[in-house]
Amino acid sequence: MHRSLLVRQVLPAILLYLGLIAATIILDAILHYAGLVWVGLYLGPVGTLLIAMSFVYSLRKRKMISVGAPKKMLQLHETLSWVGALLVLLHAGVHVNALIPWFATAAMLVVVASGLTGSVLVKRATEVVKSKQVAGKAQDEDNTVLDAVTLDIMKKWRVVHMPLNAVFLVLFALHLISAAVFWHW
Repeated sequence: MHRSLLVRQVLPAILLYLGLIAATIILDAILHYAGLVWVGLYLGPVGTLLIAMSFVYSLRKRKMISVGAPKKMLQLHETLSWVGALLVLLHAGVHVNALIPWFATAAMLVVVASGLTGSVLVKRATEVVKSKQVAGKAQDEDNTVLDAVTLDIMKKWRVVHMPLNAVFLVLFALHLISAAVFWHW
């Protein structure tokens, strides 16, 4: 992997993921220190709402809606998903006493990692297209091969990312159902 690709694209994705974990730990510690652990109970629904709102990008990408520029919608998707995941992680905290919420949390973390991987792939594909436009025909053959490989990787990534989302959504739904059934109102 080319060093500049690693520094410009892969490292920021890793730092975003680690930042999510670090922010969760720090904010959870602050909530504990301030005696506000109960706030986490309300952060889950807010985080879930943000994650649900991030799916507007998917609707735009599939041309089910025409509002918003795709690039801006992708940025919104990434931001809402990251902040939503942070709030859900704060909701989970260290207070999970059942398997389904743990599985749902783990699935969400896998989906976030997958999304960050997709972000790197999209940025790489964009760079390839831009370099192809700038370089012209001189690098045409190399870029054609790289384009094909990038497109193939993106297709394979989507085949993984979508089922991961489905697993997360099923576990989330099971968590909601079990919370509703076992919650002591």
